[in-house]
Amino acid sequence: MARIFRRIGMIALSAVIAVVSFAAIVVAGIVQSGQPSSAAISPSEPVPITAQHVAAPAELRPLVVAVVLGQSGTDAADALAPYEVLTSSPAFTVYTVAAATQPAALDGGMAIAPDHTFADVESGAAPAPDLIVVPAVNLPDGPEEQAAREFIATRYAAGARVLGICAGSRLLAASGILDGSTATSHWSRIGALEESRPAVTWVRGERYVQDGRITTTGGVTSGIPGTLKVIADMAGPAEATRVGSEVAYPGWSLDGPTRMPAQSFGTEDAGVLLNTAFPWSRPTITVELPEGVGEIDAAALFEVYTYSQAVSTNAVSATGTVHTRHGLTIRTGRTGEDTDTATLVAGSLVGRAGFGGFDAAIEQLARTTSREIAVSVGKMLEYPLDRTTLSDAPAPDSWRAPALLATAVLLAAAFGGIPWAVRRTAVRRRP
Repeated sequence: MARIFRRIGMIALSAVIAVVSFAAIVVAGIVQSGQPSSAAISPSEPVPITAQHVAAPAELRPLVVAVVLGQSGTDAADALAPYEVLTSSPAFTVYTVAAATQPAALDGGMAIAPDHTFADVESGAAPAPDLIVVPAVNLPDGPEEQAAREFIATRYAAGARVLGICAGSRLLAASGILDGSTATSHWSRIGALEESRPAVTWVRGERYVQDGRITTTGGVTSGIPGTLKVIADMAGPAEATRVGSEVAYPGWSLDGPTRMPAQSFGTEDAGVLLNTAFPWSRPTITVELPEGVGEIDAAALFEVYTYSQAVSTNAVSATGTVHTRHGLTIRTGRTGEDTDTATLVAGSLVGRAGFGGFDAAIEQLARTTSREIAVSVGKMLEYPLDRTTLSDAPAPDSWRAPALLATAVLLAAAFGGIPWAVRRTAVRRRP
């Protein structure tokens, strides 16, 4: 009987060690996947800024918009997509604003040189905004974003409208302005927000939610319809319709439904989850930003590959500084610094239906990973895939994460066998 109990104990100990070992490998992978990419930029380098998007005559651009950039890292599409939508209208003058003057990092490898600081706005050196756009930042409750939280609360109290993009609602909630309001966010964040911010009524399955002067949007690209609705409210339906036809968001119309599927993680997301848990040996894709690139085109490839967790991205441009179509100053690495990676030129890709931006980026992702991963990323981005044509990547390109999973299982099993090996050694050494 004692021998049976010892054997059961050994089996239990081995199982615990194997499970803990496997969990440790997965946690280490998730932590590594969660590390934001950063651009190869020296904060001490001078940053040339073109501010033609700020200097237009006031009578042509009476409505002032400030796009907030975080100090802890900002989601690229959350900032760049609303920026392009708003600057496509002569009814708005748009600038970027941050706590400090150095370039603000975007997830994926770029950084934006802000036009103004929060202090500039408070001192009157920059025009007071009629609308504040708040993208997702990496640490909304952290000390890095204290100045952003104060700026948002102060400008809202002064009468500005607020547009929270995707998980930018976390920063809005942390600033206190959402208490007592109804709001939405990226579907993967709402459960945690319901627990941490119970003073807010959180809504699922809506492209955007408006409550008074606050508009919040669903995941990532839902910020585009949300921004168009704000344009309709502030500059009129005709202007929103005109800009919307230029942006060409799939299926959008001003009077169209705001409801969409209330998403959740499922088996269809297995590929992305595997990529997140096992990030080692990821290939790297270099994304080159040409001068005058559109802001949505600049963000799409980085956003799509970041959400897939299948590939690391490296942002480059010819001189290390590029100016976008509507005047943003973006810092990157320099072309030619890494010659060992595949290179894609932002804005040069066109999808099967003739559209660039997210259509082209998602189709490219399918060709380099798998159709299933591209569909999962479309869900994460809340981007309709009706006009995309997705094809699978060659098999060797889609087996990296499963191979790493198998390796992790074997390693965990090996660790679980340690107690048996120790016991056998001890038995052999007995006199």
